[in-house]
Order: sequence, then structure tokens, then C-alpha cells
Amino acid sequence: MSKIEIFGLIIITVGLLSIYLFDNDGIDFISGLLIGLGLGLSFSRLIKSKKIN
Repeated sequence: MSKIEIFGLIIITVGLLSIYLFDNDGIDFISGLLIGLGLGLSFSRLIKSKKIN
């Protein structure tokens, strides 16, 4: 795993924890953004490995 993928997993974990730890309506939007960003970074190897000719 590269450093970017590990950083993505950390961001996913922070996003999931913030959903359960904070009960504000505004934090759900930020948590969703964090989870989406983390998924994008975690799967960055799959996106880079598929080259379109």
C-alpha cells in the first residue's frame, strides 16, 4: 500500500467516527465528504493502473 492509500483509509476512519461521535446535522455533510475523498484516495491505484489508449 502506498502512502496515499493509507491516508485515504485514515480519512475514511475519521469520517465514520465523526458520524457516530457528533450529533450535529452540519457534521454529516462534512463526514460524507471525508468518506468520499477517502474512498477516492483508497482506490487511486485501481484508477492509475487502468490506462486508456
